[in-house]
Amino acid sequence: MEEEITALLAGVAGGRRHWFQAPQDAPRPYVVMQRITGRANYHMKGPSGYVLSRVQIDCYADTRTEAKVTARAVTAALSGYRGGTIQGMFLDGQRDLPAADAGDVSSLFRTSIDFTIHHGD
Repeated sequence: MEEEITALLAGVAGGRRHWFQAPQDAPRPYVVMQRITGRANYHMKGPSGYVLSRVQIDCYADTRTEAKVTARAVTAALSGYRGGTIQGMFLDGQRDLPAADAGDVSSLFRTSIDFTIHHGD
């Protein structure tokens, strides 16, 4: 699933997409992805091979507008997608957040998007 999402986002944010964290001085805008949950499905004979995952995608940029534009591009690339091992990908939520934790000083803007993804193992 991770490889497929990475490939689908090749045209977003100039191809700057990273799993878990971006390099320290990454050019902006960029996207950071992380799998928040993954729940395997079972039947009476064991695992079915079906997984329901939630992936959070954070869009970082120098301006709020640029973060929103990047988030819209991510949504256009992923929402409703079906192919490969992915049976369906659905936008589940979106929020604007500060780019740093409280107390940190940062000039970055972040829009965070959650997708629910139905996929095979």
